[in-house]
Amino acid sequence: MEEKDQHITNQDVAKPKKKAGKGKKIFSQAFYDVLGGEFLAQDWAVRQISFILFLAALALVYIANTYYTEATSRTIDRVNREIKELQYEYIYGKSAVMSESKQTEIARKLEKRGLKESVDPVGKIVVSKNKQP
Repeated sequence: MEEKDQHITNQDVAKPKKKAGKGKKIFSQAFYDVLGGEFLAQDWAVRQISFILFLAALALVYIANTYYTEATSRTIDRVNREIKELQYEYIYGKSAVMSESKQTEIARKLEKRGLKESVDPVGKIVVSKNKQP
């Protein structure tokens, strides 16, 4: 009985080794067929050539779309930086105009040219509606 148990054990151990080696061989053979282009000469590949071309075109569209979205993202970032920069320039310009348009600043600048600020209050001119010749 011990011999039978040993025999079964030896067969069980030998079977997985054959499967592992065979699977590895099939994978490596398929890999070399794809790299060498031999799979395209097979009958099933000839029948599926339109589907293979469709998959290749789909991959190219996917790659192009990725490049397009990255370029768009960079453009959006650049435009956002420009907007912030222009907002800062606008705020600076607005504050400069506000400070330059104060009455005291205008009076100081016109005084250099010989004009003085009026100290008399504004008078009201009244025009009568009656015309007399």
